[in-house]
Amino acid sequence: MLLPLGDKTHQTFWQQLLRWLVAETPGQVMASTPQPILADEGRVPLRVEVRDKSFRPVANATVEAHIAGPGGAATTIALAPQPVDPGVYTAEWSADKAGSYMAEVVARQGSQEVGRDILVFRREDGIAENFHIAQNRELLEKLSEETGGHYYPANRASRLADDISYSEAGITTRETKELWDMPIVFLAALLLRASEWLVRRKWGVV
Repeated sequence: MLLPLGDKTHQTFWQQLLRWLVAETPGQVMASTPQPILADEGRVPLRVEVRDKSFRPVANATVEAHIAGPGGAATTIALAPQPVDPGVYTAEWSADKAGSYMAEVVARQGSQEVGRDILVFRREDGIAENFHIAQNRELLEKLSEETGGHYYPANRASRLADDISYSEAGITTRETKELWDMPIVFLAALLLRASEWLVRRKWGVV
């Protein structure tokens, strides 16, 4: 390459290129969960993919997850293989307390370890809205009564638009105008002047 012997530019280039090509290569054991942050829910579905050195699915592995949680809590659960998806192992665990959890997943084939992976998830309480999908009619009627409003069931919803126009609730804007700016006053004055002119003409004054 016509470079000096001590110049490592060409060697460094190929090293960085190869490192970039394999940086995103998955490991033989990959653990995942659909929701790394649990909002007011403790159910944790775990999914692990196990592959051999040739990255072929391993269907006869023993997969365990060692889970450490807040307050020194620790437990170990076994993951079961999926018959329709070779190399995939699943389990469901419940995080009882709020806080951060770490699961170390270890896969073995016989006495030989295939690989391991680390999975981190967190449970947070008090951030999801606390209500049911069913309508709480008693609560809605009480709120409307205390706030001076009205409760509208589904069969009376069509009356809402008409009732709003006569409601005193909300923001009211008052606009004050001069008496002489009202069109009815102008028309009354014009009518009075026209009546006077007609009377004068009838009497022959005009």
